[in-house]
Amino acid sequence: MSGKRLRKSATDLKSLAAQLGVSQSTVSRALHGHPAIPETTRRRVQSAADAAGYRPNARARSLAIGKAEAIGLVFPLERLQLPETNFVDVLAGISTVVTERNYSLLLSPFMDDETAVLRKLASSKAVDGVIITRPLVDDPRIALLNSLGLPYVVHGRTEVDAPFSYVDTDNDNSFERLTGLLLDYGHRRIVAVNGLAHFRYAAARAAAFHRAFAARGLSARAEAVEFVSMTEQTGYETALRHLRGANRPTAFVCGSVFQARGVYRAIAACGLAVGKDVSVVAHDDGVRGVTALELMPPLTATYTPIRKSGELLAATLIDLIEGKRNSPSRTIMPFDLILRGSVQVA
Repeated sequence: MSGKRLRKSATDLKSLAAQLGVSQSTVSRALHGHPAIPETTRRRVQSAADAAGYRPNARARSLAIGKAEAIGLVFPLERLQLPETNFVDVLAGISTVVTERNYSLLLSPFMDDETAVLRKLASSKAVDGVIITRPLVDDPRIALLNSLGLPYVVHGRTEVDAPFSYVDTDNDNSFERLTGLLLDYGHRRIVAVNGLAHFRYAAARAAAFHRAFAARGLSARAEAVEFVSMTEQTGYETALRHLRGANRPTAFVCGSVFQARGVYRAIAACGLAVGKDVSVVAHDDGVRGVTALELMPPLTATYTPIRKSGELLAATLIDLIEGKRNSPSRTIMPFDLILRGSVQVA
């Protein structure tokens, strides 16, 4: 290695390499601990870089090592605008692992054409992989991403017949357990306040609802499952319509605590009491902004650590990028069902 004295102005990779008499790739690899660079060389390069005031350029580093060391999170813009969402908790979990693993996170919101965003990310090499959210029952993004060759992980599952990695909540079993609990307490007129039908999680929950009835030799009413958005207002409006109908339900199973809060309001508006006149249970406690314990009476609900799902999404994707996983990773997060005062025998 050259013994030339480095000027303080040598602040770019090219100048640093020239004054040391080595290649730019050697400098880059040495500064980032590449195993092919001897420790003595790495130390001399690092010492020279410190003396020159050199700061690595992210783009140059990505060219040198063949990776962007960044992952993308692709999501509909509306998720940032909703006051009632688990998105912030998922994002917090992703950000934690990205930071720990020395990657960057590129947020890629879209309004209409998600496909164009995914194609652009793949062609630009701006990220090494992506996380996609809210999978449909039959989601075309899986085939697209497999064809693009861009590593990816899905937050949730889809029914496509193709390999893919995912992290999901146990929607199937949780909704069956919640519905079964109400049935075992003697309730038969049960309404499920579910998510929108084109999302796979909502379809899975609807199937689980009917499966709980069938397991007991019963059948749910045709109008028993309502496919609506996951908000307090839709919970309120849906419950109010049923409570004011001719065949008033004795219980509700909700897809989120937000919806359950709306159902509580509707029950009170009808002069009824939760846990006495009408029972309420919900899935997915642990979202930011409301908890099952805050409702009165406290809400019977399933609990899954939502931030943990974000951590698993990021960790799984980075493992795929780094070759630590050679096959699709499938994670279904378990849940706890906590019985509280919102349920009473019919």
